[in-house]
Parts: sequence; structure tokens; C-alpha cells
Amino acid sequence: MSEPITVRVWSDFVCPWCYVGLQEVKKLQRDFDIQVDWRPFFLRPETPPEGLPLPAHIREKMKDPNNPLKQRAAAAGLTMVDRDVIPSTRRAHQATEYARTQGKLEPFHAALLRRYWSEGQDLWQWETLRGAAEEVGLDADALQRAVEGGQFEKVVEDLVNEARAMGVNAVPTFVLGDRYGIQGAQDYAVFKQAMERLGAKPR
Repeated sequence: MSEPITVRVWSDFVCPWCYVGLQEVKKLQRDFDIQVDWRPFFLRPETPPEGLPLPAHIREKMKDPNNPLKQRAAAAGLTMVDRDVIPSTRRAHQATEYARTQGKLEPFHAALLRRYWSEGQDLWQWETLRGAAEEVGLDADALQRAVEGGQFEKVVEDLVNEARAMGVNAVPTFVLGDRYGIQGAQDYAVFKQAMERLGAKPR
């Protein structure tokens, strides 16, 4: 049997297109044998724990019903709440790296994106992170202890620095089979074509 093709995705939880991109990844998983490796990225590394107000021009754009993002989200059946504050995602990324060590990377990552974008939860709050942990079968106390103890701080910083060194400067960025790079949540046809070029056989 052939090995699954690795799809690496650099994303940040506060990027709405990363939530849309997750839906394209789900379609890929349905159609092909892939292994998904979510990688952290900081869109706004300077964000303090209390968050930063969303710039007015972005807020206006998000409220426009003809916004391409809103249209793609609606087509994918996603509820997107309007956000006025962008939280720091440091804790969320560190918690996600803990989830990786426990074999729960994908469901935990998906749970945080949904909680942030569809349910309006704050990614900096332990309540959000612990809720996602419990939802996917992780020990919430162990996760909080590991993150508060700084166990994953350097892990996340190193992965973000590695991404920048590779030239990743926007999210979502997808690399399929270590050969094809796709920037942005493109239409599914673009991903499918890349998989076919890699010789992947549909399920």
C-alpha cells in the first residue's frame, strides 16, 4: 500500500480564510489518502494577551455581504461571527502543540477554529482552550499545566521561525507532498489538480 501524501498547512486561528481552508482540507481527506500536518503562524505576533481592536477598514469589509470571504463561508455552510477584537493566539498554538503530542492535533485545531469563528469565543481564555480539550478527549488540566509551564513556548516559536525562513509570509499556506505550494484558500479544484499531479489516486 502506498504511503499517504502529507499536506502541511500553516495557519493562524484569527485568519478567517484558514477556517475556510479547513473545509477544503476536509474534502481532500474525503477524496484522497492524506496526512494533514497543521503548523503554527502568527499573523500579528505583537498582539498582547488582552487582544487588539480589529482595524476599522477590515471591520467594514467583514460586514459587507458581498465580501468573497462571506460568500465562500456561506457556500461551505459555515457560520462566521463578526469579531471586533483580535486575540493573541500564542496560548492557542501552544495548546495545539500539546494536542499534537497526544495524537489529537487535527480535532483540537478544528475545534478551536470553530469556537473562535462560529461561536465567538476568546482564544486567550482558558475556558475556550479547556473546552476544546474536553471536546476532543484531552485532559484539560494536563494541557493547561503544560502550557502554563512554558513547555511548548519554544516549540511554537521555532516552528514559526522555520516557516518564515521557508518564505511562508501569509496564511493559509499549503504544501502538498513537499512539492506543490498553494497560497490562500483556493477553490477545491486547485487542490485536486495538485493531488493528481502528485499521482494520488482518488479513494
